[in-house]
Formats: sequence, C-alpha cells, structure tokens
Amino acid sequence: MSPFRASIRQIARKMETCEEWIELVRDLREPIAVGPPPADLHLRWAREQDLFAINALEGFVKETDFMAASLRRGDRCLVLEDEDGIQAFTWVTFRDFKLALWYTLALEAGECYLVYIFVHPYFAGRGVGSWLLGKLMIEMRDLGAVRMISGMYSNWHASFAMHTKLGFRIRRTLSQCRLLNIFPTPPKEVPEPVKASRE
Repeated sequence: MSPFRASIRQIARKMETCEEWIELVRDLREPIAVGPPPADLHLRWAREQDLFAINALEGFVKETDFMAASLRRGDRCLVLEDEDGIQAFTWVTFRDFKLALWYTLALEAGECYLVYIFVHPYFAGRGVGSWLLGKLMIEMRDLGAVRMISGMYSNWHASFAMHTKLGFRIRRTLSQCRLLNIFPTPPKEVPEPVKASRE
C-alpha cells in the first residue's frame, strides 16, 4: 500500500466512532425464578389506549400509530401500574426487527425479541425491572416462545447485569461504526477472544 493511501486510511480511522452492541439470548425452557410482585403495582397487557401514556412515561410526546399497528400485528406490551398510572412497561415482538439501517434481526420460529423495557426513575433500584422481565419471560413461554433475544450497547452496565442475573447469555457482539460520526457502516461481528489452554 502506498504511503498516501496508508495515511488516508489512518485519517479515516481517526474520524470513525464505533459502538459495541451485545446480543443476548435466554432459553425460556430453563427455569425462570420470579420473586413476589412489587408492592402496589399491578400487571396487565397494554391496550392501544395506553400508548400515549407509555410514550409520556419515557418523556416523549409523539404519534402512536406505529406502535398501535405493531400491537395489531402481534407485538405484546406488559405494563405495571398503580393508582397514578403506568409506572413501567416492556415491549416484545415475534417479527424480524430492524435494529439499524444495515441490520435487521431475523427471528426464527419460537423466538421473540425484547424491544424495550422501561421503569419510572422513582421505582429504580427496587427490583421492578427484574421482576417485570421475569414475568415477561414466563408469559412469552406460555405463548409458545422458546428463546428470548435482547440487545444493548456495551456501556449499558445496569441493563446487562439485570439480563445476566435472569439467565441471559451473550449470543454475539457487533461493532457499529460511523464515518465522520455521521455515516453508519454495516455492523461487523466481534470475534470472541481466544482462551489460552492450560496444558
């Protein structure tokens, strides 16, 4: 490679930002331990009329037509509520899910994808998220799913800890880069580190 091309490539690398995306999987046929429900919070399936409240819980005020259409196509959303309204929710789909411009997660029969889980900050650190995710796994198993897939950026430490505590294992790690911090490149799978043998 010419020195000019090498220097251009080096400049391009310096102008590239990358993030790691971790895909996790949970076998729903394995035991799922769920403790007692959080006090004063009641679980139910979301309805279309809940979607505006769900968006508002996250701090968004936007159209809910896309979410309503997703529910009609089979997505499911569990909500936890008290007398003040919805305080936590989790959304799951059985359909292929577009994670990025270049990457759609293809789901096989019996697989579901955890699109989102959110707990109001007032209830953070009380085990509400773990309980809700555990109940979702049981409900998905009862609906016939055998595996749940989830994903997160590698710096989402609290979410990663919650998932692994509930039996999720790393399926693969993808690196998503952006040239000039604008243009996304196709994600690449990050190879697992080779473990040294003890002979």
